[in-house]
Amino acid sequence: MKKMITVLAITGSLAVTGVVAAAGIQNNSGKILSSEEVSKKALSYVKGTVYKVELDKEKGIQVYEIDVQGENNKEYELKLDAKTGELLKKSMEISKVSNTNTSKKVIGLAKAKEIALGSVKGSVNKAKLDQEDGIYEIEIVKAGYEYDFDINAYTGKIVKKEQEKFSKKVVTGKVIGLEKAKQIALSNVGGTVQKAKLDKSDGVYEIEIIKGTTEYDFEIDAKTGKILVKESEEVDALSTTINKPKPSNATTTNMVIGDKKASQIALTKAKGTITKIELDEEDGVYEIEVKDGVYEYDLEIDATTGVILDFEKEYEDD
Repeated sequence: MKKMITVLAITGSLAVTGVVAAAGIQNNSGKILSSEEVSKKALSYVKGTVYKVELDKEKGIQVYEIDVQGENNKEYELKLDAKTGELLKKSMEISKVSNTNTSKKVIGLAKAKEIALGSVKGSVNKAKLDQEDGIYEIEIVKAGYEYDFDINAYTGKIVKKEQEKFSKKVVTGKVIGLEKAKQIALSNVGGTVQKAKLDKSDGVYEIEIIKGTTEYDFEIDAKTGKILVKESEEVDALSTTINKPKPSNATTTNMVIGDKKASQIALTKAKGTITKIELDEEDGVYEIEVKDGVYEYDLEIDATTGVILDFEKEYEDD
């Protein structure tokens, strides 16, 4: 949940008042930066005036989201680690690109890439022309960061630049498996698994468990099995019964086949590794994703009968 600190007015000269200092939040036993400190950090990355600071939490990590008004109608959005002040994400945007005069010649993709590389020396990952908006979209990778540019297709002006830190937890090699991850979560709190999937970009299994009127959300390291994040919240008792899918014959908790049985059924149709299994209570189906390294299979299985209702297969292009 985001916490608004205060709308600040801290300029590049850092004329900070006592009001700003009072606006600092010292959660987590005073270990995170105050709003004054994080504003100074922000202005070490860009020049301008800080006008908004928000404290947020992402995947168990506290971050500050900061808006800075720069010169020449530039607006910056920064995301900093709340404890260290490390820059996690930066974006810059100015007025929208006008594409009314389509009779002008575009600068060309090679020129657009040259302009982007003039700002950041790295490797061009993607480059394309968005004809509707009249911009070139360029993506560059360098030293653990991804830079996204919007470049005016007619003038060559950089109208937007975004910088984001790569996650260092991308899954490569052997992982513990979805079933093992579910066992780890269940051994911690018991209950019933509601959702389970592998997030490859962050290298974690995301497990959701319902026990009574409490919902638990786990993030488990995909390689080590270590519980990285555990969160809980009270939910409406009527909405926690996963055993109430829509089919009219599903009237008791014993009518649902369970995620283990659903997984077995899925693997008889698609050989590979289950990367996601989720019970859709409203439709009364298990939604299962299976990957074999070449193809991705998506199945829908009736939660009460085990019948495969839908099966899709597509080339896994990532």
